[in-house]
Amino acid sequence: MPFEILEHTAEVGLRAEAPTLPALLADLGMGLFSLITDVQTVRRVRTWDVEVASPDLPSVVVDWLNELLFLHARDGALAAEVCVHEVSPTHLHATLHGEPFDPQRHPRGIEVKAATYHQLRVDSVDGTWTAVVYLDI
Repeated sequence: MPFEILEHTAEVGLRAEAPTLPALLADLGMGLFSLITDVQTVRRVRTWDVEVASPDLPSVVVDWLNELLFLHARDGALAAEVCVHEVSPTHLHATLHGEPFDPQRHPRGIEVKAATYHQLRVDSVDGTWTAVVYLDI
């Protein structure tokens, strides 16, 4: 898996590594959805376009994950695939390919409330991007 789940009291963490920033953010998005359900059960029948504008890169990461949680709360959005088209230190544009949550087909996982700034880390070292983000559950 391109991401790893980190245990923490009242929170769960995601840690991801990728060769590019767009790939890193896509992996974090899929990691988030893997907490909500088994992403292998999600079909690609709908798309959601996502735009995030934030003051800096750490905020882009947190706002990105919180926007995904908003889409899940509003539309039941689940992703089978996350495509990050462009990202900068203040902006992100992505597309989710998936479907709305169906309790008959999608097992319930963890209820994630929000991405936080607690111990947030986003780094690029020697061409590898790494992020650690903790989520309130």
